[in-house]
Amino acid sequence: MVKNLEMRGVVYIQYFEALNRMSRGTLVGLLVCMPYAYLSPAARPPSQLAPYMHLAAMAVLSLLACVSFKTARRRTCAVFFIFIFSALMELLQYFSPHRNSSWEDVGINALGCLAGGMLFGALNVLRFKC
Repeated sequence: MVKNLEMRGVVYIQYFEALNRMSRGTLVGLLVCMPYAYLSPAARPPSQLAPYMHLAAMAVLSLLACVSFKTARRRTCAVFFIFIFSALMELLQYFSPHRNSSWEDVGINALGCLAGGMLFGALNVLRFKC
């Protein structure tokens, strides 16, 4: 019985270590692709759904950042980095003749980062309640 519980603990730790590594790899891949999505002249002009797409994209990136790290400080730094990186992309859009940037997009990106962090917190609370 005790050996079975010890094995469960080892599997549990290995699962979360693998989840951290996979989410970090996915996060890095998405951040590498982000400049193309923001700055490419081939990208379609923004539609009415653009604010929701910004919100969802930043929420997903922030959620991945929170899953990628174990401590609250590292999670906070990672989410802040994602926000700064997205604001830098908006700044670079200002200099691109094919794209347009706005402060509204920066604000929506900030809300998306906040939403991703809050979603992680809510999922973390639910995980420990069950």
